[in-house]
Amino acid sequence: MISNKWLELYQYIQQHIESLPQESEVVELLNDRFMFLSAQFVTNETAKNKSQHDWLEHEAFTLVMSDVLQDLPLMKSQLTFLFETLMAAQLCQLAMVSINAYKMLLSEDDFKCKCGLVYQQLGDYDMAKSSLEESLALNAENPMTLCHLGFNFLFQGHTEEAIQCFEQSTDIAPDFVGGYQNLAGVHYQNGDFELAAKNAELAYSKDTSLVSTYITAVSSYLALGEKDKADQWINNAFENNVSSMELVRLAGIAAHQNGRLEEALEALNHYLEHNPESFDVLNIRAHVKAELKLYVELEADINQLRVFEPNDEWSLEQLFLCYFHTERWNEAQAVMVQLNRLAPRYKITYRDELNTIKKKLSIDVLELS
Repeated sequence: MISNKWLELYQYIQQHIESLPQESEVVELLNDRFMFLSAQFVTNETAKNKSQHDWLEHEAFTLVMSDVLQDLPLMKSQLTFLFETLMAAQLCQLAMVSINAYKMLLSEDDFKCKCGLVYQQLGDYDMAKSSLEESLALNAENPMTLCHLGFNFLFQGHTEEAIQCFEQSTDIAPDFVGGYQNLAGVHYQNGDFELAAKNAELAYSKDTSLVSTYITAVSSYLALGEKDKADQWINNAFENNVSSMELVRLAGIAAHQNGRLEEALEALNHYLEHNPESFDVLNIRAHVKAELKLYVELEADINQLRVFEPNDEWSLEQLFLCYFHTERWNEAQAVMVQLNRLAPRYKITYRDELNTIKKKLSIDVLELS
């Protein structure tokens, strides 16, 4: 039997294209095609192979829908919706079938652009480039096609050519937010944080709802050391009801860098609840807890960090303080032995604490005797 995710996809498409056959009819076709393909390709050894099962369902859906889509009375807006939905679902071949079947609804440059997107998603960057360039030869004033070509260059490692495409898209369409957004992203990846921030500002002036613009701007200003501007962008996001887990992470970092430790801890805690595997954020939270002297809470973070870097000096130093402030004298002394192997200065730095430990341990020995 075909999985529910394919039926849910069909239901979603049917909400926008009412001329599609009833779901019950298509379910039967999908199950028949899936069983036919399974009989051809599944063996006793591969029967439990999930990836093969997914591939067979993918093929069954593609084959059945290729037939279903041939004779529908579609409008251009419905075709656009169908194409974008199929591309998002990684059904590239079916997307190509749809635009070929209804090519008459598309301008030639739009058709070539969509072909380029399919080839690009399939990883055939040379064919994608040819199709996108053919589209631009027919309509050089399409900023979106220029951006798609820019991404094609990026995928092949040609950053300068990509930047030229993105810049050209903003030259021909000064209000096209995608061009500024892409320029902000590529400059950030290149480490040119000033240009990244500048283009993020331009993108923001055109559209205040795009999460990636805020992320790039905050990240760029943090990298530039302009903490006040990073803070302002976090506030802008809140004011415009824009949120994401990445913005929560950046808000925590910005608050930490600006000395708002309680606020930083709250944001970083929230992020790690959703992304507990994030080593970098765990490390930042540990520093926040250390600055707040939350030694009871800090110990768990330090032990997690030491799984990856057992001999990190800062982590060992904080573990010593955790044990000292929770009066676990033997453990504290043992950690100090490790620290002194790395750097003798710790005996001097924590001379008073070590004297306290010796006294406490001596008292314990006397009481036992």
